[in-house]
Amino acid sequence: MTSPLDETTKLLAGLSLGGSCMKTLESLRILLASVSLSELKDYAPKIDIDRIYKCLATSNKDQIDLTCEILKRILGAIPIGHAMVRYEDLFLQGLAHSENRVKELIFQELQMAADDPTTCEQLSTKLEILLSCLQLVGSTDESIASKASRVFMSIARQGDTANVLVSPPIVEEMRTVSRKSDIVRYRIYDIVVTYCCTSEEKLAFCEEHKLIQTLLDEVLTEDILVQLNALELITTLASCQHGRNYLERQGVTQKLATRLDEATADPLASLLVPGLMKYFGALAHFQPEVLSRYSNFTNTMFNLIDDSDISLKMISIETISFIAMERDGKLALSQQGSKMDNAIKTIGSLFTHAFNEVRLKALNSFAELTHVPPTETIDEEVQKIIEHWFYMLNTKPIQFIMNVTKQPFRDLRFSALNILLQLVPHTWAQKLMSQEPGFLEFLLDRRGEPDKECLEMKFNIVKRLSETLDPESKIWSEYCMAQMRDHIREGLWFARAQSTVALESGP
Repeated sequence: MTSPLDETTKLLAGLSLGGSCMKTLESLRILLASVSLSELKDYAPKIDIDRIYKCLATSNKDQIDLTCEILKRILGAIPIGHAMVRYEDLFLQGLAHSENRVKELIFQELQMAADDPTTCEQLSTKLEILLSCLQLVGSTDESIASKASRVFMSIARQGDTANVLVSPPIVEEMRTVSRKSDIVRYRIYDIVVTYCCTSEEKLAFCEEHKLIQTLLDEVLTEDILVQLNALELITTLASCQHGRNYLERQGVTQKLATRLDEATADPLASLLVPGLMKYFGALAHFQPEVLSRYSNFTNTMFNLIDDSDISLKMISIETISFIAMERDGKLALSQQGSKMDNAIKTIGSLFTHAFNEVRLKALNSFAELTHVPPTETIDEEVQKIIEHWFYMLNTKPIQFIMNVTKQPFRDLRFSALNILLQLVPHTWAQKLMSQEPGFLEFLLDRRGEPDKECLEMKFNIVKRLSETLDPESKIWSEYCMAQMRDHIREGLWFARAQSTVALESGP
């Protein structure tokens, strides 16, 4: 019996003999599709891919698409490291091809190589491939440029292997490609910043070779659009401790604090406010003492809560919730007293805003504000802060959150239920739940919730409650505790049988 490899060899020979290329390629596609992946892995490395690649030398797009489909099937069965070494010349030809479909095929292989530590090390030795890929970071085609950038972003995260990005040939090509346009320059900056974030040594190297200094210069330029792009990248740099230290040493943070004052006073410069808020919000997330060190940021953040522009209001709310995600952030915000109380009241008022998107953002922000990771012990101080914030939300917080779950928009109901789930570990919250009329019935009602995810969330609330039940606490009655345990034992999809009585009709 003829093996698939023999059949493939015959078909490839037909290609070389100049027969009907499309007909032969279609037969090859059908043959490869009929073979299991495990079988294909055995003989794919033996297939003469060079002959198939030659079919890409055409202006016939159908032929190119068919050839790419076949190559994708074969390459998918060959270990990426093996394919890259054996077919390096073909990879280079693919990156230089005029059709994006061919480039995308090669990028798919390169991306898999860049994502794996072992094969990325092999990729780092293929200088010609890296240079060709880097040139495509400067492509005017956004899709191709994005795929090329993504390969380098993955390489930048691969430990010592990433050092290839600061080798002289790559650095020189980066400088050349950067000159193409502002957009391309920022793609290169993005790669460099990703590399810098991985270690203090890498940041120091980029500083020494002036790969990062130009970005810092641009964040302080007078061009608003350039500043916005630069702000976004240095906010990424501020996500690591050594990045924050570097920005502080360079005086960037202090200068941006001054720029924030100017931006709130100048209508044109006000375009910078969202980016500046995001930057200082990131700093405060990691270092809550920023709230006291840069009081102009803190004042601006709370002033924007009352702004008539809903987009600025939401930026302020999301900044506050981001800062509050960690314990120290909650403590620092609680020290703001009435300013924070006012912020919570404003967030609560948005739960009933006319637009679903605003309501959802407000709910999610409040969920972040009051969230404590399950792995952390909730100390008394944090308990009191969260309890206070809930009472600032509404004098009857459980009822207030329950009312949100009655809205028809699924995502709103889910977010509100998520807030209730987060409350379960808090003793004060369980007391309020047990005292709220209809609350337990609301959770136990399987038929009243049309959405699967929301039904699961309600079930999880009951499950979490049942796991924390303590008869000694006397928070829940024996009857309520029994109801919760029965509900969990019955399971999520339990449906109680409905009894019916048949009446015999009269004569």
